[in-house]
Amino acid sequence: MLPVSTAGSVLRGGVGLYFNDLAQTGWVEAFTAVNNYNIQNASGTPSLIDPNYHTPYALHATAGVGHAVNANLILSGGWTLETGMHGYRRYDYPNVSVFRADNRSSYQSLALHLQGNLAKRLSLVANYTLSRAKTWGCEVGELFDYVNGVCDPFNAFAPGDYGPSGEDVRHRAVLAGTIHAPGGFEITFLSQAESARPITLTTPAGDRAVINGVKTSLDEFRGTPYLQTDLRVTRAFKIQEHWSVAPFIEFFNLFNRNNPGNNYIPDISVLPT
Repeated sequence: MLPVSTAGSVLRGGVGLYFNDLAQTGWVEAFTAVNNYNIQNASGTPSLIDPNYHTPYALHATAGVGHAVNANLILSGGWTLETGMHGYRRYDYPNVSVFRADNRSSYQSLALHLQGNLAKRLSLVANYTLSRAKTWGCEVGELFDYVNGVCDPFNAFAPGDYGPSGEDVRHRAVLAGTIHAPGGFEITFLSQAESARPITLTTPAGDRAVINGVKTSLDEFRGTPYLQTDLRVTRAFKIQEHWSVAPFIEFFNLFNRNNPGNNYIPDISVLPT
């Protein structure tokens, strides 16, 4: 990270290369198949690790600017680009599964931040992120540290196999604050809102669903937006000179909203008809 400061403003930039490891449950079957016991006894699920395996890595680049409007207010913005290379993929052939590291992914975001004491009794922190995340996959698409599947091992990069990953949240906003209310009460709150996450409709055969004669693409559909507010009310009481107690009451998911995210049953065979 290289910060540069000029008259109340700070410019930041950074580049990093991050390597991943094989601490993934998706590779357990591959490791089990190629250990000495299973090789000698021809036991275990037939699986192979591609000899052209490369360690997955992500190229991470950031740039941002921050500015102190005054002693009580700070504004900042930042851009992030993450490109994942040699991500994990599983190729299921008729008689064997082959584990390869040929996937790619991309994540881009623009983040805005506002923090300050807006009044004598009110302090706020507000964040907004506009982002996009894409990768190759079959039924599930995740960024570079996940074992994505392949619908057709003989055409692993087919149209429709590239699309939003599970982390693709287009809009996300967070608002947190503290209100110093009369009577010694302190009210703190945290509200989060994000646009719907993607989901993929599938079939019992382990492939994406076909609608009106057209095969759907990876994570083509969206669930429901996320919205949650938490609240805490505290009142401190002083006991003599050196002691105090601060009882509080907390409300989690204050408005009792159901937030399934993208946790849906994607198999169209179980949907009501």
